[in-house]
Amino acid sequence: MEPTLLPLNAEMTAFYTFFSVHGREFSFNIVNVPQSSQGQKVSLKNAKLEGDSELRSLLAGLEPLVQQRLNQSIDVGSFVLEMKDILEHVAGDVKTKFSLPSADFYRRVYSEIEVVGWEHVVHLGEDLASVHFRVFDEGAREHVLEITLPSKYPQVEPAVSSELPSMFELQWSNESTLRDVLNQFNELIKKFQDFWHVMEDIDMNVWVMEPLHPSRASSFRRIALGGHCSLSLTVNAFLARFVPECRFFGSDLVIAPLRKKWNSNIGRWKADRLLRENLEDVLEITFPSPQDSIQEDISAECGICYAFRLPNADGLGADRGCVPDRACDNPTCGRPFHSACLMEWLRSITTTRQSFDVFFGNCPYCSHPIAVKTTAA
Repeated sequence: MEPTLLPLNAEMTAFYTFFSVHGREFSFNIVNVPQSSQGQKVSLKNAKLEGDSELRSLLAGLEPLVQQRLNQSIDVGSFVLEMKDILEHVAGDVKTKFSLPSADFYRRVYSEIEVVGWEHVVHLGEDLASVHFRVFDEGAREHVLEITLPSKYPQVEPAVSSELPSMFELQWSNESTLRDVLNQFNELIKKFQDFWHVMEDIDMNVWVMEPLHPSRASSFRRIALGGHCSLSLTVNAFLARFVPECRFFGSDLVIAPLRKKWNSNIGRWKADRLLRENLEDVLEITFPSPQDSIQEDISAECGICYAFRLPNADGLGADRGCVPDRACDNPTCGRPFHSACLMEWLRSITTTRQSFDVFFGNCPYCSHPIAVKTTAA
């Protein structure tokens, strides 16, 4: 699985990445990434890595190496590949470092599970190396908290994992127990009740183009606006009803009026309403929904490769990769394209001209002027 890299803000100074190594999923944030001019290489020496306790445990003692890779990396993507290489070696050595826990370890874990209640256990790992608990929140949503227990537990804190929109920073001491972990988890998920309510309202009433199967950790949605246009949203999990980060995709002739309404009507935003309700009021539209729209009106195929989703480099096919993000500005055409496909098309035409990082040419269908940035592709 190739690493997936997602920006966390519009300034592109923070990123979230996840990938698989030796069958294990790893994810972390990279923050304090310096902004750079187009094409300019910058050092990541002042950037910071934010990960969960499992990642910190694996990288313990390797901080100088991680900092060296940050200093040498010219962009976030190359650093993520460096981190994957490091974790492939570190995670591969975990089994050789494994030692059998003591009898006190088993007695303690069993007694702590008794206190929590066996009815909450959904999985118990071999040799008690892990235990998964089922937890229900105030909205009756089911959550699974995965706890990995080191052989030196409780002197060494356990690693915790769950589908949350932010890191679960476990507060641990030698006197802590599994009950304490669950108490901290319950307190944390209380903070996201409104966030999940807001996102569930979007998923139920709006045609969501991406992600196809959003998890409770996902704060990103790309929703259809109709007319081959879409709107991407990044929601603050702690302030779910506040104005999100937004970006419009599609023909300029269609989205320019929407941008104008956005700028003119943003004062209408009310923090006591659902996010969807505010967006529809500010943009003065009703979003297409799965109940009253058909697929052909929402997800047009790329006019060059004839696919809706452009497969990623890992070849995972139609359920992965980007959707068309560029459209012809001719209102009688409006054909959508993947930026990568459009760039390759324009490069193959002798009449295309290039200025810096932008290709200028004509729409393959109506010959209307069209342009695409190489960085977008």
